[in-house]
Amino acid sequence: MEKIRYEEKAIEEISRHVKEILELLGEDTNREGLRETPTRVAKALYEMTSGLRTDPPEIKVFKLSEGEEEGEYEEDQLIVAKDIGFSSLCEHHLLPFIGKIHVAYVVGKGGRVAGFSKIIRITNYYASRPQIQERLVSQIADALMNSEVEPKGVLVVGSGIHMCSFVRGVKDREANLVSIATRGVLKTNRSLRNQAMRLIESSTKQNLL
Repeated sequence: MEKIRYEEKAIEEISRHVKEILELLGEDTNREGLRETPTRVAKALYEMTSGLRTDPPEIKVFKLSEGEEEGEYEEDQLIVAKDIGFSSLCEHHLLPFIGKIHVAYVVGKGGRVAGFSKIIRITNYYASRPQIQERLVSQIADALMNSEVEPKGVLVVGSGIHMCSFVRGVKDREANLVSIATRGVLKTNRSLRNQAMRLIESSTKQNLL
């Protein structure tokens, strides 16, 4: 109940300030098309920043080995999760940026892998806050690298279209930003890193929208 009351109060306060902003911009907030807009904007902002108020999701771990003993074949396997869609808010203008995240990691000595849906949840968690794309890929890489999966290395690639350059300023509708974070052997082993990048690029969807 306390959480619900806090949410209701926060949305009420945000809504009041959104109404003030619209009025400062010269709008009539009493006209039919805008009467519910402050509340809608408040609810949308609250939803899009949920990562600020929740704990990071636990990364579910699975063992490759079916028995008690860990087989050598399990180690060094390269896992790639591609085309994970994300949306976030640029912390500089509070405008959306959207695109794809690709995650590669090398299985460690424990032979453990991450649940696929958990990689998606981790991506959504760190995207759900005022953010910059360069930090987003680093946070995802660190979360996986420091998890119970204990991979030998992690590589995260993000590609996004940023509304702050799409609809304002330079108004460039073609440019997209690519950011890469590497950890462990995927940072130190160029051959392995190149292999992971080729796998990501082999069938990566080009439509970021």
